[in-house]
Amino acid sequence: MAIVQAVLGSTDHPSAEDIYQQVSAAFPMISLATVYKTLKVLRDLGEVIELPVGGQNHYDGNLQPHIHLICEKCHTVRDWSEEVTFPVPEEAVAASGFRPSYYHMEVHGLCSYCQAEGEDRADDSGEP
Repeated sequence: MAIVQAVLGSTDHPSAEDIYQQVSAAFPMISLATVYKTLKVLRDLGEVIELPVGGQNHYDGNLQPHIHLICEKCHTVRDWSEEVTFPVPEEAVAASGFRPSYYHMEVHGLCSYCQAEGEDRADDSGEP
């Protein structure tokens, strides 16, 4: 239950390792393997979304359609806080015989921190 609470109660899109660090503080006998197995079950049941980012999976308990902002440098994942209407033609999807369980949109780029870090390096290089 602590693993479920950690992932469903988070807005940070934690990795399995992040969840393990959080849960093992209260339950030191828990193993990383248990965290991975529990996340797999939650994913298979459709209770969490698994997001592969930068060679590591992150997890999201928010199943409502929303946009993920993914930094290509530091691999952070954030939800875009603005409410957005997705132009998904639900009738066309239903007519195709496909039944979606969820959908989301990903926007890849650089977060403000990584952008500022890049500007600082450019300033230090002596280049305009």
